[in-house]
Amino acid sequence: MADKLIYKGGARVVGHTGGEMQLVQPKKGPLHRFPRWWNRKGTVAYVDAAIFKVTLDSGLVVRLVVPATVGAHTLEIRHDGYGNFTFPVKNGVDRVAVVAESGTQIYREYQFAKISGGSVLTRTLNPYPAPEVTGSMPVAAPEPFVVPKSVIAPEPVVESEPEPETAPKPVKKKKAKVKIEIEPKQSSTEETK
Repeated sequence: MADKLIYKGGARVVGHTGGEMQLVQPKKGPLHRFPRWWNRKGTVAYVDAAIFKVTLDSGLVVRLVVPATVGAHTLEIRHDGYGNFTFPVKNGVDRVAVVAESGTQIYREYQFAKISGGSVLTRTLNPYPAPEVTGSMPVAAPEPFVVPKSVIAPEPVVESEPEPETAPKPVKKKKAKVKIEIEPKQSSTEETK
């Protein structure tokens, strides 16, 4: 089921439709401490983050980790129910990660462009685990609809171009060779004899 909300920082969520995403409140303070997954230099560094518990249509539960500070930032989060997220509005947030329900295994990372209107880099680090079968059949993600190539771009028909009109080539006439034999003239003396 599709779900969307707008995260305004701290514990402020507005415009929430659906029930698959829930903001997890920390035991103390407005934000959680989560190990930084980027720019690791051998030691563990922690960042302040808002964590959303997200239930997929298959029954799998994941967490969406949003590194944040208490302050002015806005992040609109849309979820399609199958573990795919989009972020139409992203102000003051550089990246988010989809991690396992427990632990720090990262499934996907979304990194936002620094320029306004830039594309979102989606990095899949680990596939989502297969849901455990518990009596009922899990709902699988829909197969992407593949349009046959012949429907998308029909093969072009190559038409032969008409040859430019030119004068017909003259037919070479064969000259007939005629052999004319001329009999030698008889001398008049012979005739008179």
